Amino acid sequence: MITSKCTLTIDLDIIKKNYQNLQKFCSESEVGAAVKANCYGLGALHITPVLAKYGCRHFFVANQDEGVNLRKILNQQNLTSQIYVLNGYFIADKDDFLESNLIPVLNSLYQLELWQDLARQLNRKLPCLLHIDTGMNRLGMPGPEVKLLEYVDSLEILCVMSHLSSSEEFDNELNIMQLNKFKKWGALFPYTKKSLANSSGIFLGSNYHFDIVRPGAALYGVNPAPYMKKSVIHNPLELTAPIVQIKELEKGEFVGYNATYQANQNCLVATLPLGYADGYLRSLSNKGVVFINDKPAPVIGRVSMDLITIDVSKIPMKELFLGQKVEIIGKNMSVDQMANLAGTNAYEILTMLGNRYNRVYKSVV
Repeated sequence: MITSKCTLTIDLDIIKKNYQNLQKFCSESEVGAAVKANCYGLGALHITPVLAKYGCRHFFVANQDEGVNLRKILNQQNLTSQIYVLNGYFIADKDDFLESNLIPVLNSLYQLELWQDLARQLNRKLPCLLHIDTGMNRLGMPGPEVKLLEYVDSLEILCVMSHLSSSEEFDNELNIMQLNKFKKWGALFPYTKKSLANSSGIFLGSNYHFDIVRPGAALYGVNPAPYMKKSVIHNPLELTAPIVQIKELEKGEFVGYNATYQANQNCLVATLPLGYADGYLRSLSNKGVVFINDKPAPVIGRVSMDLITIDVSKIPMKELFLGQKVEIIGKNMSVDQMANLAGTNAYEILTMLGNRYNRVYKSVV
């Protein structure tokens, strides 16, 4: 049956294996998971129970809405992992934090004061994480402010954390600088757990691991250490699109908006039903590559909202028909490779994947 719908297949078993490989790599640390932005666009409803089943006890989300949703998902599975809200706590979020048992990452003295005030109102200690800014200058308390917190007694500080800015660059001196700052200010809390490494930070070495590591993109198939010859991370995604039209193009004719592609010879063009509304970025115009039975076909013309056109002149005619499955992401094109072609990073590729796909989740073995 011919269909015009694209299919995004997500292999939960590979995500599980990626998590288990990171557990082996960080044998002396707990392995949490960054599951913000709906597990980087891939579906928290399906992915987080798998991670929890295989040992994840620390989930990191961006805001309280994500935290509330995740708590519902975990409760449905009778799972009790802790949920940390990276953007911290604000008064308007009070009910969500208390009802869903969310733990804020406190990024400033102001947030700390708000959380302390709530603890006093409830007449009990409240758990939190403290975020130390070690040089990224995005979120977190600078060192001098952290020093003021040595004697905070109204809060239960579960962990002190920071975030690396350049961890995918193995030789970047900022990594060492941030590590040293983290050790310096973290020493003010000798009996509190520490967390510094994100996905790429894990591969900088065990001295970055501390007590809890926080992989995100690596779980979902993004290569966290491109400088390594062999990765322990594998791609769990396959995105395919069917051919919905095939036509002959004569030499000199144009393709797509603004006529950015002109045929230099007679060729065969196929149209696929996905575009930038589905996360296939406009910057892939005249740059992208897709595959038909492992054979490459270049994207020609502008990527539009709902459609792309590809040159299929080099594909055998017997393999060209309406409904033919075309690989967009898969064994021949990883999210990292697509990101390089698009001039962005794999994080954006993942989180931009649209909601119009037929999503298929393979069961965990």
